[in-house]
Amino acid sequence: MTRGIVALVFAAVVGMCNAGVTHAEQSAERSSTSIENDLNYLMYTPEGYSSSEKAYPLVVWLHGGDQGGTDIEKVRSSGIPKLIEDGKTFPFLVFSPQNPSEELLYPIEKVEAALDEVMSKYRVDRARVYVMGFSRGGFGTWAMAEQSPEKFAAVVPIAGGGNRHYLSRTNEKAAFWVFHGTNDDVIPLSDSVVLFERLVGLKRNARLSVLEGVDHSGVEWAALNDQALWDWLMKQHLEVPPQ
Repeated sequence: MTRGIVALVFAAVVGMCNAGVTHAEQSAERSSTSIENDLNYLMYTPEGYSSSEKAYPLVVWLHGGDQGGTDIEKVRSSGIPKLIEDGKTFPFLVFSPQNPSEELLYPIEKVEAALDEVMSKYRVDRARVYVMGFSRGGFGTWAMAEQSPEKFAAVVPIAGGGNRHYLSRTNEKAAFWVFHGTNDDVIPLSDSVVLFERLVGLKRNARLSVLEGVDHSGVEWAALNDQALWDWLMKQHLEVPPQ
């Protein structure tokens, strides 16, 4: 009896709500808003570039968290740009975008758009484009390998992390070299290990360097001052470069 009364009341309420009321709609729309790309970046061209007509390899360098913002000079204080400022020369182009946020992760879509612009302006060997990054830039490195897999012949995340479930999207022909220190108290070593193990499960060309006794800030320099990394990097290329 009670159940019947409740059903009658519910039906009456529904009827009152529907009486004279137009049904709601859900329409399909397309946004026409364009996103302004406000990335600052440093661009390194190797000696002889201006007098040459050949295409050069390109390294994308994504800095750590303390160089974000609008002051591009901060990007010179660490990583590959710091090595260049100190006089080190490289046989490749280096594109070093600045994360516009001092707190958030890189806006990957903006980085990709700026990279496309750089690749159209400079003579880039599209079979030899590499992405490297440290800490927050390490997260960006993993993300770019997943979101633009066709671009990169090599991927070098240093003390970064990411989402292992998207690694299946990475380029089967790309090579990975992951670096992390055992004493990292900022980004746990396990973040890199989990991603590396996923790459191994996917049968990717991947290696992991676990640096004993090295902390978060130390692993950046330990990796970048390892000549074996640069020798390995210059050997990586895609058999069929993207157009």
